Amino acid sequence: MQDEDAIQGLKRLGLTTYEARVFLALQKLGSGAASEVSEVADVPRSQVYGAAEGLEKHGLVETRQSTPTVYRPVPLEQARRQLLDQLAETGAETFDYLDTIQNSAAGEERSESIWLIRGSDVIDSRIVSIAEEADERLLYGADEPEMVGPEVVEALLATADGGVTVVVASVNEAVLEQVPDGLAAYRVPEERVMDVDTGRLVVADDATILMSTHQTEFGNGVTEEVAFWTTETTFASMLVELAEGWLKDPFQ
Repeated sequence: MQDEDAIQGLKRLGLTTYEARVFLALQKLGSGAASEVSEVADVPRSQVYGAAEGLEKHGLVETRQSTPTVYRPVPLEQARRQLLDQLAETGAETFDYLDTIQNSAAGEERSESIWLIRGSDVIDSRIVSIAEEADERLLYGADEPEMVGPEVVEALLATADGGVTVVVASVNEAVLEQVPDGLAAYRVPEERVMDVDTGRLVVADDATILMSTHQTEFGNGVTEEVAFWTTETTFASMLVELAEGWLKDPFQ
């Protein structure tokens, strides 16, 4: 990691650019007056004072009342706690507010038929949400062992512990070998394998379905997992019925 990476990280934790640069400079100096900090931080001296004041409000800097004024950073572990606690508090307050205003403009919940999402991490998160909301049964189909990762497995086990019937399905034996105790494994019949580049299939309660595939971007050869999902729609019900029929009903 370089200085600029650290500065970007501090900004993501809530500091301004000047505050991040001054805080980084103080780590190098140990303590210093505005003129010294300005030289090391590459921040105009006139801006060091405001940045130091902001850092003091964050609880990250101590000030010695002298001529000239001298600044020093608090211990790193204390700074870590301060920033992470402030970030968590801000996040909690923000999402509490978002929860209160959700759908307030529409007056009622609005739903689109199909949602498109990109990236395996994003798809993992959506699958976890689908699993958490399942009431009776959940089918998780995967083509590759890496698609049965810790986050997804933990969600599937928690869903099964809640009384939901959870089945992991695949034609790939390497996938089925990773299915932990507490989850049922279903081997998809060879004749039912579709000749397409499928990734994952998730079916919950005959009402929700998610299907993913691998998409290669033209020109750079980068492959990305892309999925669509839909819930409580006629389209979802139709696809769930087709998927379970095609697999010969893994819940039987």
